[in-house]
Amino acid sequence: MREKLALESTKSAWDAAISDCLPQDIAFASGSGWRICVKAVTRFGLVVSHVSFRKSPDAPFVLVLSDGRFSEILVPYNKGTPRLMDLVFSSFPVLTLSADSPLRSDCPAPHVLLDDKRICREVRDYGIAVKKDAEVRRGQEVSFFAVLDADNYDYISEWIFRDDGSIVTRAGATGVKRDGPEDENGHMHNFTWRLDFDFGGADGDSACVTRHIENMNAAYSTATDRCDLIETEGGLQWNPAEFNTIVVSDSVLKNARGRRTEYELIPLRSGVARHTELFSRNDFWITRAKPDELLAVNLPDYAKGEPVAGEDIAVWYTGSLRHEDHMRDEDRDAVPVLWVGFELRPRNLFDATPFFGKDAR
Repeated sequence: MREKLALESTKSAWDAAISDCLPQDIAFASGSGWRICVKAVTRFGLVVSHVSFRKSPDAPFVLVLSDGRFSEILVPYNKGTPRLMDLVFSSFPVLTLSADSPLRSDCPAPHVLLDDKRICREVRDYGIAVKKDAEVRRGQEVSFFAVLDADNYDYISEWIFRDDGSIVTRAGATGVKRDGPEDENGHMHNFTWRLDFDFGGADGDSACVTRHIENMNAAYSTATDRCDLIETEGGLQWNPAEFNTIVVSDSVLKNARGRRTEYELIPLRSGVARHTELFSRNDFWITRAKPDELLAVNLPDYAKGEPVAGEDIAVWYTGSLRHEDHMRDEDRDAVPVLWVGFELRPRNLFDATPFFGKDAR
């Protein structure tokens, strides 16, 4: 019974879940599709919920996320002050987007504006998905984005859902410098996301951290790859030498080959930020998912050491952007957007390379 409920969202459950957001059913040329609910929310920006994917028109929907959103944007300046927490101390509105001009608007046609023109939806080709000599498949994706009006800065929250079941999530910082055109004070923008994984259903999820370990003592270096189960709540630091990722699995979901279906959080980043604030000392946090625990600043209090293996879990991830001292002239009038984010990549969701050749399924 649990397996049936885990694999397929019924219409009644879906209808009950989307009462406070905008349901989006996306069908790609490949036959795969997403069922997503989106909403522009003061303070949090674009929030996605009830995110489910299916591999083909006759396949069941597999629930991936019940909720995904910003949980903090920490902006510490190099000189020590100010230190801004844009979610916990502010309630910034979501901007109304424009659609008038093809070259000078946020969401020109054929893109679609949603939620009182605060969310832009775009379906597009994202280039080569897979290639084998003369054989090639181009991929499709749907993008949703909204913009938080954070005083002088505009923060773009974008969620991209692809036809192969992967998700790319990005934060962009643009706008004008805090103290005007001559402001040369370096600072950072640290974006923390909260991901409430209900992978295959609310309970039965576990997370492990991947590690790539190189043995440099051998004549020719050897390496091992492993994924260490995370048993209790707490924080973890990203080690670039280990290629750390977080892999989330469900206790029931398997593909037709009998292999466990998983989603892997892969950081897309250029560096590591550490600040005075305790929650910023770790790049990943794993906690029990609780609806009243939404703000990353409280993570040291949320992580009480409760067990998280086989539970309903939330994964928190922080990526950082850096505006250095002595700005470049290209940033003088308005700062071109910088991006940071992560990918959620399925593992063993399909039984072969998606939609490529006669064996794809």
